[in-house]
Amino acid sequence: MTRRTILLLAGVLLIQTIIVALVFTPQPHSGGDNAGYISLAHSLLDRGAYLEIWDPGEPPHTKYPPVFPLLLAVAILLGAKGWAALKLVPAFSTVLAVAFTFLWARDRRGLALGVVVALLLGISGSVVYYSQWMLSDPTFLALTMAALWALQKSSEEGGTHGREGGGKVWLVLGLALVVLAYFTRSAGLPLAVATLLWFGIQKRWKALAGFALAFGLPAFLWWLRGSVLGGSGYVSEFWLVDPYLPHLGTIGPGELLDRLTGNLVAYTTRIIPAGVVGDALPIISPLGIGLGLVTLVGWIRALREKVGVAELFFPLYFGLILLWPPAWSGDRFALPLLPLIFFYAGVALLWLLGSFSVKVRRPLFAVLVLLLALPAGQHWYLMAKGAGSCREATRIGNSRECLSSAQGEYFALAEWSGENLPDSAVVTTRKPRIFFLMSGVKAQSIPLVRDPDEFLDRVRLGGSRYLSLDLLDGVSGYYVYPVLLERLSTFCGLVEVGVAGQNGTRLLGLDHGGVGRGAEGEASRTLARCPGEMFRPSPRERGSVGVWEIPLLAWGREGGE
Repeated sequence: MTRRTILLLAGVLLIQTIIVALVFTPQPHSGGDNAGYISLAHSLLDRGAYLEIWDPGEPPHTKYPPVFPLLLAVAILLGAKGWAALKLVPAFSTVLAVAFTFLWARDRRGLALGVVVALLLGISGSVVYYSQWMLSDPTFLALTMAALWALQKSSEEGGTHGREGGGKVWLVLGLALVVLAYFTRSAGLPLAVATLLWFGIQKRWKALAGFALAFGLPAFLWWLRGSVLGGSGYVSEFWLVDPYLPHLGTIGPGELLDRLTGNLVAYTTRIIPAGVVGDALPIISPLGIGLGLVTLVGWIRALREKVGVAELFFPLYFGLILLWPPAWSGDRFALPLLPLIFFYAGVALLWLLGSFSVKVRRPLFAVLVLLLALPAGQHWYLMAKGAGSCREATRIGNSRECLSSAQGEYFALAEWSGENLPDSAVVTTRKPRIFFLMSGVKAQSIPLVRDPDEFLDRVRLGGSRYLSLDLLDGVSGYYVYPVLLERLSTFCGLVEVGVAGQNGTRLLGLDHGGVGRGAEGEASRTLARCPGEMFRPSPRERGSVGVWEIPLLAWGREGGE
């Protein structure tokens, strides 16, 4: 690597580090996946097993592969106890993803395109956004680009058949990174398939057989574990019309084709371009279509020159996310496509502008790059302003201003539950994993059924006598409120969090053994007060929890018990 390359790489990484630092926020995300990964990391450390420890039954976890929770577990071992400290893992992964993108694109088409592709990736709205949340996607992106770079190096240094020592070292490294990418996100399967196809095209049968065994054996064991212990959630949810509304049923072949075309339109005209420049630009759809067409031209050009793993991975991964339920569609799943889109678009532009002189070609290319870079930069600048406001509010002691009122109430309710509910309590709630992290109390998800009897049967089946009523989204309003109104006498009230006189977040008791009645003996439309047996005799003593520390981690083993 030349001195110039090292200096340019250092400059790109410095810029990316500054961007990530400016958008960095200490508060948690409202999504349950964030808490799920931390819960799994805590399980690995506390139990030495990969369990859903937030669930009263503590079943083995079979959905998320273990690499990202393992990284979080290492961070916890090193002293991380809060959201901000653990967020350094995805933040650092984002910087690494940009670094490996630079190295891969540079090796493919030269230093200038490597810099452009890396910078465009680094300022893309979705890349910047997900650098601040506890999700596996930035780590998956970093491992994917590292694998593509290593495999590219193996092809360059080892010749066509990878016979020389240097090529073999890069090859082994690349294949190991492919395996790690798959065990970070199951969506890494297209990368493994692309690698196998690459070996097949080059007729490297020994390498193909070796990688098939090295990847296939652990992948098979992971699949077998899921099958024996309950099956993969992704496989069963894939065929649902909407995984969040299971009562709508499953799709057939015709609906699968409609899903594919609908997702193609959504990703091309909205999700991907908005993931680059934000959704405030009025010409998102034309920009997305134009970017898609140029990318297609560049991909075909690259494919005609030389078939690499990237050329095979690109359509395989894109095809996978097009087949997912639309409810899962989003810019986070398109992250691995962005560096390839920028690269292939660059290849196409260099070819289309090839007939122009250098004096004309360079300014034209720069203008086209700025059409993406300027709105993308404005988008992350706005994110940085919001993040700065949160950091300032935290500094002066008003950390809850970073959260919506619904989130703040939900967190407060969970913390109250950790202090006031019995050790055996199980709470039925909208975000059971977040609830567990913030309380140490076992939890289960709200049943997604509207029939009151079936709803209550499912709650009781999980051993729960507590039910939260929150304002996080429409789930409580759609599933819990109808049951509450229909079976009011079955419930009692424990605590309400929020502004006095307004509907706030509540914790309800179930099967309390009493019926609230009005003065004349008719059933009252107000909740009875829960009996003392549903509370702890005295609030549980907890150690001090710092600002944005996670109570479960701050309290220590088993929530301080």
